[in-house]
Amino acid sequence: MDWSSVTQYWGEAAIVVGFILLLNPLIVGAFDIGDPDRYRYEASEVSFSANGTYTFSTNPVPLDSEVACFGDAPSRSCVLERAIHTKGGITYDGPTELFIHDEYSYVHIWEEGFFQPVSEERENGTVWYGLEAVSQEEALKYIATPVERTNKGIRTAIETGSYETSDELAGAHDLVQADDSYYVVYPTVVQEHGRREQSLTVIVLQWLLGIAGAILILRGQRHRLE
Repeated sequence: MDWSSVTQYWGEAAIVVGFILLLNPLIVGAFDIGDPDRYRYEASEVSFSANGTYTFSTNPVPLDSEVACFGDAPSRSCVLERAIHTKGGITYDGPTELFIHDEYSYVHIWEEGFFQPVSEERENGTVWYGLEAVSQEEALKYIATPVERTNKGIRTAIETGSYETSDELAGAHDLVQADDSYYVVYPTVVQEHGRREQSLTVIVLQWLLGIAGAILILRGQRHRLE
């Protein structure tokens, strides 16, 4: 038996194991080991009616979309758009571009439906700004994200009713279309403790494993050179 080959083999193995132990904080972080944060998300089905209203299968939850007055508390822009709709439009002195156009693409008026901001330059140099009705199908096609384009957490919440994770879920509060149905995934349980509050045992273990890894690397390197 060639003992030098065996020694070199064990030295290389020790170096590999040493690097794994030395990088253990990254492994712990990747698998959320010791992370006390907890988030639970659930899915609520959203049903749209022809009369311009919508309902949730659970309590109303905020919707995040490029639509004013849609699923959230009334904002200043929402109040203004409602007033503009009531008055049938406004005329003002200003640029011909659609002001506030970059903030949202549609406006939802309860019991009226979806509208698209439009403007028209008048002969006297003023600009008329108003809302033009669009079909619910057209608006929802633009607003809703197809379920196949969402992440695993969103799909799981819609398919099973809930999803738990130690990180915030991207895509929460977005309107999602699955076949002919619409859903919104929202948090029901949020317990944030922060990385600094990881258990002392986990932190000490990370340091001990890192030190052990460094020792193995040094010893393995020595065996390889013998």
